[in-house]
Parts: sequence; C-alpha cells; structure tokens
Amino acid sequence: MLPERYVPKGISEISKNDKKVSVVGKIVDVTTDSFIMDDDSGKIEVFFGDDQQTGVAGTENISPKKTIRAFCSVVGDELRLDVVQDLTGLDLNLLKTVDDLYSKAGV
Repeated sequence: MLPERYVPKGISEISKNDKKVSVVGKIVDVTTDSFIMDDDSGKIEVFFGDDQQTGVAGTENISPKKTIRAFCSVVGDELRLDVVQDLTGLDLNLLKTVDDLYSKAGV
C-alpha cells in the first residue's frame, strides 16, 4: 500500500474529509503552540504537532511574515503541523500562475 501524500490545497479548499494537506502562505502570527497562515484565500491556525514546537522538522523557519509551505495532518477541525518548508524569496504570484497552468492542463 502506498503512503498517503500531502495534497496541495488553498486554505479555503481544506475540508474535514482531508487527511494530509500542504498549504503555501505567509505567517501572520506565532504563539507558543500554533501560528496563523494566510494564502489570500483565507487564514487558518496551524497547531504544532505533539503539542510542542520541538520535534517538528523546519520549525526554525516559523516567524511572522515568512513564506512557508506547511505539510499538515487534518485532525478534526484542526491542522497539525508535520513539516515546514521555508519558501523565502519565492514569487507567490508566479507560483499561482504555474498552478493555474497545471490546472488547465489537467496535471
């Protein structure tokens, strides 16, 4: 059996039926156990896995105004962070254009 993969989603597209998602956006705010992300389709709170920041790969990249890709597990109504990818320097408009082209091509 193949392992579950993280499905790329916009914040407004995430549903309770999802199991694993990846979201690209900017960090708006950080607390001790979570952070708020914004991707222009909405905002969402992402909780650190295992109720603490340590032990989650990439958490050193979590600070306000940073652009990241958050790989999360959907647990009930919450997103639990599994891995963070720093995307500092990424042109989000270019990424959106490429994603739109892939969608039109059916890829």
